[in-house]
This record gives sequence, C-alpha cells and structure tokens, in this order.
Amino acid sequence: MPNPTQKFDLPTEVISNELIAENHYLLRCSCPEVAARALPGQFIHVLISQGSGLLLRRPFTVYTIDDDQITMLYQLIGEGTNVLSGLKFGDSIRVLGPLGNTFDFSVTPNPAIIVGGGAGIASLMLLATALRDADVHTLALVGSMNQARLLSVKDLQAIGVDTHIATDDGSVGHHGFVTELLTHLLQTHDLQNPVIYACGPDGMLRTVTKIALDSGIPTQLAMENRMGCALGVCLGCVCKVQLSEGGFEYQRVCTEGPVFNAEDIIW
Repeated sequence: MPNPTQKFDLPTEVISNELIAENHYLLRCSCPEVAARALPGQFIHVLISQGSGLLLRRPFTVYTIDDDQITMLYQLIGEGTNVLSGLKFGDSIRVLGPLGNTFDFSVTPNPAIIVGGGAGIASLMLLATALRDADVHTLALVGSMNQARLLSVKDLQAIGVDTHIATDDGSVGHHGFVTELLTHLLQTHDLQNPVIYACGPDGMLRTVTKIALDSGIPTQLAMENRMGCALGVCLGCVCKVQLSEGGFEYQRVCTEGPVFNAEDIIW
C-alpha cells in the first residue's frame, strides 16, 4: 500500500496545457507516484526548466487525479506562470510532492459547503471529488471577477455537486461577492451540521472566517502564501496562528498547512 507521507522529486512529461478561462490554464502531466498518494488540499512544487532560467519552484495544488495523471489549474500572474503557459505536449517539468497537510472530514459534514474565490477553487476540486466518493452532500459556491474568468463550474457539476455562482460584475450568477452567497445560504437553508471549506484571496478568507465564527460553523481554510522551498526551511510562507494553550506562533503554510482551522488564524 502506498505510503501517504512519501514525497517524490522527479521529471514528468506534459500531456496537455490548455487555456480554459481568461488568463487561466489547466496543465495535465503524467505523474503516477504523486497521483497514487496526493490527498485533498496537498500541492506540488514545480520546477520549470526549458531553458527559462527560473531558479525557484512554483507551488500548485493538485487539481484532479485521473489514473496515473494529475492536473494543475493555474492563473497567469508572473514570469513563472507565463513560461509555464507556453509548455506543450512532450515538454518536461520537475515535480516535488505531494506536499502539505490535507482537509479533514473525519467528522462527516452535512452538508459540506465549498467556497472558492478565483483560482482558489483549484484547491477544492480534489476535496469535492473525495466528498462525492464518501456520499457527502456538497454545495459549491464559486466566485470570480466576471464570467470570462469563471472556473471549475462544469467540473463540479459533472460530479454532482450543487453549484452556485457569484461574479463581481454580475455577468453571471449573483452580482456580488461569493461570501454574500454564503451568508444567504446560511440564512435561508435549514442546515443540520454544515462544515465550510474555503480557498481564495485573503479578503475573502477573512470574511468567511467572520461568517463562520459568528455562525459557530467549523471551517477549514486552504492558505496560499508565497513559498520559497516548500519544505519548511526558508520560513517564507508563515502565517500567524493562535495556540490552544494561549498565545500564538508563526506556522509554515507549506508544512503545518496549507489547511488550517479558520478559528486559529490571526489575520
């Protein structure tokens, strides 16, 4: 049986790399070692070679797993992702992973509420699949700037997740923030034992945390801090976390995270 804590650092071959929304790509690669072990919330650290001259790896969540293949959904935000977007079938990248901790649904949520803002939804797709496989009723709230940047809706619907949309400009779905959808859902539905799982921009996660604390709903957040080594050495990705015995400490998103209980994060 595979060791879930085992990590690999190996070259992988790009199978496809497609533009799926405005400034967003989905890259598929053959990576059986990671595919056999990655759990919801975990990520890979990618070294982009191809003569790019880029020295640092980039972290990407494992978006989906299909047999021995994994995908990662990413946004064009800098030099690294721009180089990545130019890769094609047969090109090679080096992948380190799987890394980080995972979402916990050992206490079965009823329902599970997934809240994804922008490319943050990428961190929640593997979770949505795991919840589906566990027969957990799941609601997904997906937010984006506009319809052109909307992500993952068809993928979520394809696995039977009840999906709701919010766009900042009102071009599709609710006109406003995805956190407004969350507030409306909690106010209008008689939910028995909900659990919230969220990933997105810091502002969105702050609001989700406030909603969760005000409502007394257990909530887990996938943080997306910048990373250097992704192995806990460089301390470049820390976030401030309060301790159960009092006080606080800075914990590493790459090792103690990326998943944290919302109530523990000090913004």
